[in-house]
Amino acid sequence: MKKRFLVLAVETIAVSLISLFFVWKFYLEPGLSGGSGSPEEITGRGIAVAAAVLASLLILISVQGYFYIIAPYQKAVKRLELSVEENKKSDQIRKEFVANVSHELKTPLTSISGFIETLQAGAENDPEIRSRFIDIIAIETSRLKRLIEDLLVLSDIENKRDSEYREFDGAKAIESTVETLKPIADNKKINIIMQTGENINIKGSEDRFCQMMLNLIENAIKYSNENSRIWIKAVNQDGRITVSVKDEGIGIDEEHHQRLFERFYRVDKSRSKKAGGTGLGLSIVKHIAVLFNATLKVESKLGEGSEFFVIFTEDG
Repeated sequence: MKKRFLVLAVETIAVSLISLFFVWKFYLEPGLSGGSGSPEEITGRGIAVAAAVLASLLILISVQGYFYIIAPYQKAVKRLELSVEENKKSDQIRKEFVANVSHELKTPLTSISGFIETLQAGAENDPEIRSRFIDIIAIETSRLKRLIEDLLVLSDIENKRDSEYREFDGAKAIESTVETLKPIADNKKINIIMQTGENINIKGSEDRFCQMMLNLIENAIKYSNENSRIWIKAVNQDGRITVSVKDEGIGIDEEHHQRLFERFYRVDKSRSKKAGGTGLGLSIVKHIAVLFNATLKVESKLGEGSEFFVIFTEDG
């Protein structure tokens, strides 16, 4: 800011001196040295010229003042306003996230604590009740563990603590992920059909890609009925790779599509918890897609299944 003031002052002084020089040289000096016209006339002309020069100087100062002082000030104020607005949004997101995490952690902990207290009060003497309570505690503990793991994954992604960046075979990574989830699919008699083309070469972290596919396929299994099918496709069209996961599950009403990838957003809370979801799976998918500069798309109608697309560009 000091530099701008200095430049403005130098320019103003320079223009003033040049203007005064011309006024003196061409109007005042000739008259005083015996030129045409009376001294009063010459002085009058000089004053008129001086007034014009002064007006020009004022215009110059105004223009320079705007460009060197007012415009930068307005930009600084705009940046400050945007920064304040972003901070408000970030603070609101943080508060909502903390509240959601607290709620999600509190629910299984309260359940576990309640069943343990009941067992300690004498329910452990009944083998049937004891067995049922222990099963519930195990389920809630598993859910709590999964929630913490998902939170850690999100933290790693957001803090850019990423795995090795390289080019890898996406088809093989998908095949490996399917093998991991096959026992879960087999339990529901779900047939997973893979259709992968050639040159499914993706640049980025293979671990993150597998995590994303794991969440998408596991999600499809959770919300699919028994004896149904899941299609996993990967195609390369002129360097644009599209990976999709399609199921014959319950489907999602269109009104929920925009919020599907938000943290802890559930279309059907009771069904999601029953299926063992943490509410973070699709949010993790979104964050990983951002790492790959990939685009996410969902097509789904209630009762007609869902299809999720991840689109990778050649320079992603």
